Amino acid sequence: MIDALIEKVWSNPALHRALNSLEYGWLQQALKLDPAPGTLIHQSDARRYIEAAGILACSSRADQQLVAYRMAVYTFDLFRGQLDGLDGSVRAVLTRLGNFPSLVTAPEVDAALTVGPWSIVEEEIARRAANEVLIAGKHLALTDFQKLLWSGLAAGNSLAIFAPTSTGKSFVLQAFISQKLTEIPLFSVCYVVPTRALITQVHADLTDALTNVRLFGTEVVTVPLEKDDVLPEKAVYVLTQERLQVLLKNHPTKKMDFLVIDEAHSVQDGDRGIILQSVVDELLIRNSAMQLLFASPTVSNLGIFGDMTGRGDIEAQSTDQVTVAQNFIDIEVTSATRGTLKIFARTADVRREVGSVQTGQTLASRVDCLVHIAHKFGAEKQSIVFADGQADAEKLAIQIADLRSLPDTAKPSLALEELAELAREAVHPKYVMALTVKGGVAFHYGNIPTILRNAVEQAFVSGEIHYIVCTSTLLAGVNLPARNLFMCNPQRKRGEPLGSVDFWNLAGRAGRLRREFQGDIFMINYAKWKVQPLSGLRLSEITPAIEGTIHKRADELKAVIINDQEDATTKGDIGLETIFVRLLADFKRGRIGPTLDRAKIARSAPLRSQLEQALAAADKVITLPVDVLNASPTISAHRQQRLYDIFDERIRSHGESGGRNLLPGHPREPAAFDSYVAALALCHNTIIRKPGTDKQNRFFALIPNPLV
Repeated sequence: MIDALIEKVWSNPALHRALNSLEYGWLQQALKLDPAPGTLIHQSDARRYIEAAGILACSSRADQQLVAYRMAVYTFDLFRGQLDGLDGSVRAVLTRLGNFPSLVTAPEVDAALTVGPWSIVEEEIARRAANEVLIAGKHLALTDFQKLLWSGLAAGNSLAIFAPTSTGKSFVLQAFISQKLTEIPLFSVCYVVPTRALITQVHADLTDALTNVRLFGTEVVTVPLEKDDVLPEKAVYVLTQERLQVLLKNHPTKKMDFLVIDEAHSVQDGDRGIILQSVVDELLIRNSAMQLLFASPTVSNLGIFGDMTGRGDIEAQSTDQVTVAQNFIDIEVTSATRGTLKIFARTADVRREVGSVQTGQTLASRVDCLVHIAHKFGAEKQSIVFADGQADAEKLAIQIADLRSLPDTAKPSLALEELAELAREAVHPKYVMALTVKGGVAFHYGNIPTILRNAVEQAFVSGEIHYIVCTSTLLAGVNLPARNLFMCNPQRKRGEPLGSVDFWNLAGRAGRLRREFQGDIFMINYAKWKVQPLSGLRLSEITPAIEGTIHKRADELKAVIINDQEDATTKGDIGLETIFVRLLADFKRGRIGPTLDRAKIARSAPLRSQLEQALAAADKVITLPVDVLNASPTISAHRQQRLYDIFDERIRSHGESGGRNLLPGHPREPAAFDSYVAALALCHNTIIRKPGTDKQNRFFALIPNPLV
């Protein structure tokens, strides 16, 4: 019966006209535009709209659930405090959608259960019971996807999940790890992330989660402990793949019970992707039954993780469930000199005009547009402004901060004063962030010192920082959601437009679960963007770097293996050299067969025999042990062998003094500087294969010698 009712509502053309009217009215209200005549929605219509949302919320289809959510939250914002029973009706829609975390977004909705009819209360109690789990002694109601993820993890299953940014995946993971450690104190966990910024964030979140369950004796380790260091008995390791590789080298018997690969699409990223797959494979060799979780907001072919690990038990889970909706707003500059804007609600296929605005500012450049439009529409809510690079981020932040200058009688908060002082101490007394943060504006990119970047992130989360100008580092998973996101012809790096998959990943930062029902993405002059991401793919198929390199660059790879590159004087291809080290290490350890199997090289394929023959030849001339090769995984094994041969020849020719002369001297030794010059010359000639001049080597030798 309910299915028939859902179909009746969905097939009614009036439903979609109603959604357009609600969106139009909501945008006019949110952007403070003058409503066009005849566009006001009557209360009687609003009641019908919320009834339709309640029916569609019972659907299992993602598109129908999205319409139910949008109609409910648009109606709530437009008629808040005006319609009897509206709060309870919105609560019922969210409950039917399984979106329990969003109930606390509005106090009225959060308190509406006690005043609703008993039938609705009974329905919610039953729905909540199905989604409730016990975490840290408290019963928490999860979303449908969160409950599915929790159930899979609790059953000990290995999973590969696609989950957009706002689904609350990280919360479930951290809660599961904490809960598991209360049950099995020696349960060993490794959480792999692609960047140092994410290490800091996950470390902080996991520390809080462990504290909540009173696991004060469990350490969160973020650095690869040295060979002589005793590993803590109770620990969670949060590391990049490079740091994990060092840890595994230093502690060859260390095993993990549970491995999380966050931003798992990184496995396709050149040399870093090869290292990521290598550490996963190494841990599986040490514990073949290890529980795995691969998580990504962009991967469509989740089965690839089972293929690349040889684990057929990895279950795929994905969701399109809406927890926070996004509005895509197209801002067209119609007069740059007068600062006139036309505003459109945008989808991939439809562009509907909402209104126009006169800013009174010149909008002649991309920077002008981002600065003034972000200031115009982002002043009341926290906002992210997307910059194309470090210099661009600083320029935008300075200009936005200038527009937000405080009156002479007002002073920045103590927290902002302290952040400004930290910027001066961590970077330079005249570092521009020390000025911008006083206006509630900061910037965020990879080269900012970790201590300052962490402080900026904390200030943004707490609300002290109102605008944060970010580069593409935000794509690496740093969780800095905001109400607004502003973009103008965005680039991932110079000359490379932001692709559709990255765009959708970034758009997921607009809107904060439990704090807002919606987020707004402002796309400035969208028609002039080099790429139109709204009509592009949200997800992509990935190929692990090992598999992709072998299939697409086989001839180049064979040339690297047999050390027969055409130009032997230039720097080698890091990706090819990294995969060569990996393949040679597997060959030396008798593991090359499974590696080529998982790279989908058929046993009967000519390429397979060619690779094995080339590796056999390389094995005869490269005598270095596997652990030495793996200590420098991005440097060709031939180059490592050449460096070893030079060391060996000098020691054989000159004895102990020859070996001693190879070691860089202490900065206080008279010959220290010359030893650094010699070491740099050796690296240039042997490792980089690009001979440096004596002048270059003497210049760089100043860096490790502070006493010169």
